[in-house]
Amino acid sequence: MSESINKKEDGRVRYTKMRIRSAFYELIQEMEPDKITVTAVCKKAEINRATFYKHYLDVPDLTDKLQEETIEQFASKLNNAIKNNPETFIIDILQFMKNNLQDKTLAGVINMHTAAKFTSKMTSMIYHNFSVYMKSQIKNVPEDEQDIIFSYIAAGCAGIIDYWVKTDYKMDVTLVADKMKRLSAVTIENIKK
Repeated sequence: MSESINKKEDGRVRYTKMRIRSAFYELIQEMEPDKITVTAVCKKAEINRATFYKHYLDVPDLTDKLQEETIEQFASKLNNAIKNNPETFIIDILQFMKNNLQDKTLAGVINMHTAAKFTSKMTSMIYHNFSVYMKSQIKNVPEDEQDIIFSYIAAGCAGIIDYWVKTDYKMDVTLVADKMKRLSAVTIENIKK
């Protein structure tokens, strides 16, 4: 019997968190993220402050949790993409980013205070997965040098992605992926010489 009560509570918690997130995303459409208050979120979600504080410390904590959820989804997508088809995983990842950043949901959450942390986590995941894929390309290079090469490539790819996001995704996903692959290939080819 206690299991069914816990399941009901879990459902209610999920529903409440969904209402809070939805309210927060609606508020992003109306104002700057750093201007959003707990009171505004509660009013929009039609909950009281005590309910909000059961789940989040404050608006920055809500922001952090939303970013963490996106990072977890991104990590899962990266792992699936590299396992299923390493040749197209960059396209899959770029499409995921476009779908999740383009509509002012997560993009609005990433402000000057949290952007560096978020970008660092995303870059780290891309770096890890991309390095696994690229290791076969430079087997003859010592492992510590491989790390330097992958860091360089990951930073370059992050720069391309940053530019693509800032230009409102004007370039097609496949063209961005092609540029990343070409620049990576040129780097690796020069290392082999």
